[in-house]
Amino acid sequence: MVRYLWALWGLLWLAGCQSAPVETGLSPTQFFLEARVSLRSEDASGRGQLTWVQQGEAYRVTAFGPFGAGLVVLEGAGASATLLQNGQVQVVAPDALLAGWMAVPPPFSALPHWLFGRPAPGLGAVRNRGEGRFEQAGWTVRVRQDGAGRPEQVILTQGATTFTLVPYRWERSP
Repeated sequence: MVRYLWALWGLLWLAGCQSAPVETGLSPTQFFLEARVSLRSEDASGRGQLTWVQQGEAYRVTAFGPFGAGLVVLEGAGASATLLQNGQVQVVAPDALLAGWMAVPPPFSALPHWLFGRPAPGLGAVRNRGEGRFEQAGWTVRVRQDGAGRPEQVILTQGATTFTLVPYRWERSP
């Protein structure tokens, strides 16, 4: 009897060890996420949170600091966006907005792909640095994923600048 129990336990354990891909329904063109973010560079550092809704080329990114300070809403499609900050609305290019916060910003169009640990199309050569790590457009992208294939941590590094995103909620966008 004990031998049968051990055999059953062994079969269950082996079945649990098999790694079948889990369909998350998430992609760089269709997702909703909430995350903690931090930015560290030679000149400054900061922490905050963001929500990001991506539906095809259309996006809405809401970012804010501790206790909701510094609320920023960026909404657009492709290279055209509207920025709401301090009660003022501006039309901006997302890359120009990032340049205001970072000395050398990552290309905004690459971020949805990099969040998923994938190189962005059309941004040139990619140098693979091992599992979950590659270089593109001068940035090193490191992504750690959970068992369902969702990113748990994304770290973008270029020189002394490090941008870290730690998602705590992923969903397929509505």
